[in-house]
Amino acid sequence: FDLDKLIRDVIKRYYILIDSEGYEFIYENEESIMVMGDKKRIEQVVYNLINNAIKYTEDESTISINAYQIKNNVYIEVCDNGSGIKDIDKNKIFEKFYTVNHSVVDSKKSMGLGLSLCKSIVEAHGGVISVKDNQPTGAIFTFSLPATKITINKNMVNC
Repeated sequence: FDLDKLIRDVIKRYYILIDSEGYEFIYENEESIMVMGDKKRIEQVVYNLINNAIKYTEDESTISINAYQIKNNVYIEVCDNGSGIKDIDKNKIFEKFYTVNHSVVDSKKSMGLGLSLCKSIVEAHGGVISVKDNQPTGAIFTFSLPATKITINKNMVNC
């Protein structure tokens, strides 16, 4: 499937959902990026990472999404300018039931399953997920997937 189209569709859905908060999404990819896998599950990962970025940033913040290919891997980044994640929590946030500071977000206690689920989905597709600091503040979640080459056979005849 076309990862670029999937990301654009998720962003459009968020613009409808959070219109009143004034978040700005930046995504400027110019090319189709093809990946092989379960489109619904990868969509769930992108949606979850954007959702976390929204939860942990102020209203009217900017969330950047990047997608690019290096050799045989595709990388997707979701970047926010929130308060970031402490180093001590970075190694644990992908574990089941782990929440940073056990805090309440949007008046609901987080179950700590979202990032664990993202990790399971990404790894099932042969990829890796990680987090690092954004500068000057915030977090960058990056996951990779194996790239897919598409070969068009010009000798095929449609019947």
